[in-house]
Amino acid sequence: MKRTFVLSGGGSLGALQVGALRALVEHNIRPDVVVGCSVGALNAANLAPEISLAQVDKIADIWRQVSRRKVYPGGRLSVMWRIATGQDSLYDNRSFYQFLQDVGCTPALTFGALAGARLFVTATHLRSGRLHVFGDDPNDRVLDALMASTALTPMHPPWEIYGERYVDGGTVTPLPIRVALDRGASEIWALHLNDPHDPDENQTAAAIRGVAGHITKAVDTMLRLQVEHDLYLAGDARRVKLHYATLVAPFKLDSTDFSHADALMAAGYEQTCAYLAQPDLPAETRSSLPVGQWWQTMLGKWQPPGRSAS
Repeated sequence: MKRTFVLSGGGSLGALQVGALRALVEHNIRPDVVVGCSVGALNAANLAPEISLAQVDKIADIWRQVSRRKVYPGGRLSVMWRIATGQDSLYDNRSFYQFLQDVGCTPALTFGALAGARLFVTATHLRSGRLHVFGDDPNDRVLDALMASTALTPMHPPWEIYGERYVDGGTVTPLPIRVALDRGASEIWALHLNDPHDPDENQTAAAIRGVAGHITKAVDTMLRLQVEHDLYLAGDARRVKLHYATLVAPFKLDSTDFSHADALMAAGYEQTCAYLAQPDLPAETRSSLPVGQWWQTMLGKWQPPGRSAS
């Protein structure tokens, strides 16, 4: 059996996945393969060297060090200057590049050097608009892959590798289940980051106002449909067991606010324990912790129309 973790993008919500990973490892649910997109790629790359609680602790420490200054440096004047001078993004990515090295991702680290689990990281090839997967080639550099996968337009500029430019992997699909399927996954644990305060999909047309509002709605719709497509692929695949957990922030969070890491990790842990306590899960993965939190209503296996989750 090839057990695969798939970690979605989600910006500052990424700490939720750290709590979820702790719950899974505590229940001895450990991956053979980890697939990550955007901020999920950062968590995946830091888990892959060693699948253990000690490694999860290291990821938690990294999240406690993240700050807006390290990811999105500069203020309004800096942003206005970058716009006025025709820069490719609102923020420079050099401080983020340095931060990743400071927490252990050296430029020399390759995918083939990771010993704990096989790692794959997704990005979008800017020229063609196609999904690109780093890790098929063991000589791919992890740091390059992470910079490419997190190059969210317009926040960070595209990342160039051997003359080709890449942007955030979530541009094609924020939850790259298709990558796990294409690489032979037989059991998938998908950890999908979600902001419960996003506009409701059933809101009226009159409630969507302004250019920014319409652009945001269009992008949200595109990304939601991509996630649904990947979930359908997994549901339609024979002999693939899918566990799908939506990890939800317990409060409104700005996409550039990284100051709530501990609260988010606790929430991710609690939500995942609630998921594992569901009676339809196999006994070896079921939690003995009490359930009764409101998180339980937001978790569950996705079931394609007309199918039951296997």
